[in-house]
Amino acid sequence: MTYPYTHYLAAKRTVDDRALNRRVLDDLRGLLPPHPPRVLEVGAGLGTMVARLVEWQVLDAGEYTLLDVDPQLLRDSREWLTAWAGDRGLPVVPQPDGLLLGDLRVRLVEAELGAHLDAGPGAPVDLLVAHAFLDVVDVPALLPGLLRQLAPGGAYWFTINFDGDTIFAPDHPGDDEVLGAYQASMDDRVRYGRPAGESRAGRHLFHHLRDAGAPVLSAGSSDWVVHAGPDGRYPGDEAWFLDFILSTVEAALADRVDPAALADWLAARRRQVADADLVYIAHQLDVLGRAPGAASA
Repeated sequence: MTYPYTHYLAAKRTVDDRALNRRVLDDLRGLLPPHPPRVLEVGAGLGTMVARLVEWQVLDAGEYTLLDVDPQLLRDSREWLTAWAGDRGLPVVPQPDGLLLGDLRVRLVEAELGAHLDAGPGAPVDLLVAHAFLDVVDVPALLPGLLRQLAPGGAYWFTINFDGDTIFAPDHPGDDEVLGAYQASMDDRVRYGRPAGESRAGRHLFHHLRDAGAPVLSAGSSDWVVHAGPDGRYPGDEAWFLDFILSTVEAALADRVDPAALADWLAARRRQVADADLVYIAHQLDVLGRAPGAASA
């Protein structure tokens, strides 16, 4: 995988697998319709969530739309999902707009979310998924349009929503300066001319969803916790994942922290990754609920 963000999404799959809140996931199973569902995932990236839901026997049929603004990711998604299915003996049939994975049709749609929502709702969906995404968009502005995508009684499942705490261990003298500035940078982001998330997105979802008429029915923590195992190695490709996180911090703080202090902090953290000594924790939340007007159904 030559595209760095594709590599990152593939590398973090095992991190997400551990992090996702299983009680909330079990509650999701009870909200799915008896018929093959129509699913929309926004900011879908590589398609790891649809693969996960098939592997975890949450979905085996229906239609799953992957919506993302990045055409390279969508091209890589087709290739990645084809390889994933082939490794598991799952029949794959190419389609003009995606893939048929057994009885599950996967559609790949390139669109910026705000523009997509401004165009009006398409066919209503039974499940709306946003995975590691709502903390990088303007939730109050986009949430009403998102919820309008749901069929009556449909469910939303919003996962891995960052909620204000990034931790690296062992401690470093520069942590307060670097991590304080990193959290603050999340509150200032702008993409496509729109505010792009915040550092306490997870906790704020509860009131945003309540105010939108779709209060949270189930919630739980979904923290990323990355550390080396007893063999002195990180699982899977998680050392690469950590390097990408450090590069993200570096890019966000280029004009916010004294360059020498940032360089010292990054050098120490990268040595710790190389030595399999770095522990990384990010606090996040998963939330689940129903379409407006059906929250108590």
